[in-house]
Amino acid sequence: MYDALGVLCRLLGDMEFPFDSASAAATRRTLEEAQALLEHYVLIRPRRADTPLLVAVCGATGAGKSTLVNSAAGEIVTTPGVLRPTTRVPVLVHHPSDTPWFPSEHVLSEQRSAVRVPRGVVLMDTPPLASIADTNRPAAPPAIAAADLWIFMTTAARYADAVPWHVLARAADRRVPITVVVNRVPTDAMTEIRTHLASLLAARGLGSATLFAVEETTLDSSGMFPTHVAEPVVRWLHEVPGEVSVRTVMAQRAVDGAIDHVLALVSQALDEAEVDVFGDAERAELGVAIADVRAVRGAAG
Repeated sequence: MYDALGVLCRLLGDMEFPFDSASAAATRRTLEEAQALLEHYVLIRPRRADTPLLVAVCGATGAGKSTLVNSAAGEIVTTPGVLRPTTRVPVLVHHPSDTPWFPSEHVLSEQRSAVRVPRGVVLMDTPPLASIADTNRPAAPPAIAAADLWIFMTTAARYADAVPWHVLARAADRRVPITVVVNRVPTDAMTEIRTHLASLLAARGLGSATLFAVEETTLDSSGMFPTHVAEPVVRWLHEVPGEVSVRTVMAQRAVDGAIDHVLALVSQALDEAEVDVFGDAERAELGVAIADVRAVRGAAG
């Protein structure tokens, strides 16, 4: 199956769009998303089945991503930024016993180690997602496309904004396991916000998402959450990896969802693009490639 997916990835990378039209631009974005998911995740992850789970901590500027990663690590491993996006490349944080596993040629990243990060997990502090809602950009940058699991951080003031739901919709589309952490929740609004956010998640096909609410608090002298505030999320992180066999199953589920999403994206592009976007030969090649993947996958299943 992965040979057939490799052929599809190559075809997507070779696509040219000679006509500058709205339809061509939309098709290009759709196919770029499919190619990124293949190149940065689907064609890589199965060859690294025994490696730690890559957990992307994502969200808008100032949501508290870096603060959460530092709190989980028990030390400053990535620089928080409230007023400006200080995380410009992904920062990978892992236990010292876990050899950094994600190849640098696929995700430009900085790497740190911290003994409090659970074995079997690599936390990735990602650049802000403010640009994800911009229709001129791919829907999921490589750093997030490469992850096995997402921790999406938002705040009590911003969780209903468009950007969070644009990103969470992509999680639902590719069935990636997701945990939502809503930060800076006033104590007297904790129940109300948790209930409302849970209903929004369920309505969008994410009812199985794990949900944490972090109360509004003053950070400690190191710029981290007080221990009692971060403890539920940190405890959950230690429970996530389990044995190698458990990680393999979790990763394979994420890969299967990603493959389904790729096939849906390419099929959508073929169905919706105007006739002048693709040449007849290109359209035929993509159609055959999709059929080959589905045939091999059906035979393997």
